[in-house]
Amino acid sequence: MYTLKITDENTVVTTVKESIVERSNYVDKIQIVTNKMYREQIDMSDTTVYMKYKLPVSDKIKMTQLIINNLEYEQNYIQYLIPVDAALTAEAGDIEVSFTFLKLVANEDGTYTSYIRKTTSGVIHITPLVQFDKYEPSELFTEIDQRLLAMEGMIKDLNAQNKATYEGMVKDIRLNTEDRKITLTDRNGEDTGNGIVVKDLSAMVAEDMTGKDPDGTQDGVVHLDQVVDLDKLLK
Repeated sequence: MYTLKITDENTVVTTVKESIVERSNYVDKIQIVTNKMYREQIDMSDTTVYMKYKLPVSDKIKMTQLIINNLEYEQNYIQYLIPVDAALTAEAGDIEVSFTFLKLVANEDGTYTSYIRKTTSGVIHITPLVQFDKYEPSELFTEIDQRLLAMEGMIKDLNAQNKATYEGMVKDIRLNTEDRKITLTDRNGEDTGNGIVVKDLSAMVAEDMTGKDPDGTQDGVVHLDQVVDLDKLLK
């Protein structure tokens, strides 16, 4: 990983150099490390850190805030990681970088002490594209990249919809003994729909087989319900 080390002398040294190619986007990271205790006096773990950099061709100056990735890096160091995006790799050549550490400490008397630490400049080298890439206008690359990304997004959306539809399809039927329901299940074994209460289903089956019970209770004894005098039935 491309690594910059900030020393206690406030110099920025490239300790590990890797190839970062012009116009690449979010495929590389830059590691920045510094001592947790600056000259064994000031704790740097609670500082706000900014990286200022100047592009090699246009001389545009930009700034980004660093976020701590590891407070215990190799025990005595703080590690920051920067994703290498298209803004950083827009131009090939040596990017000049410097860092600012800010810290505000409240004193017992109600006043504040402002700590500001500046560094000298370091270098992040961006490798130029091969020559045949240079012949294509940048606008064309941008349009093609956007179309490819849009197509990729549509494919992912369609895959997600197909997966949701497939998993939501009814696969089986089961008896839920706890709720006393008969329910349909999807491919993940989860209930789908509200199901049918077993008691209601039993009544519907009995009514279909024997007809509607005159007394309103579907118990299957339709003929006895119609007999008012049992003595007449026994004769």
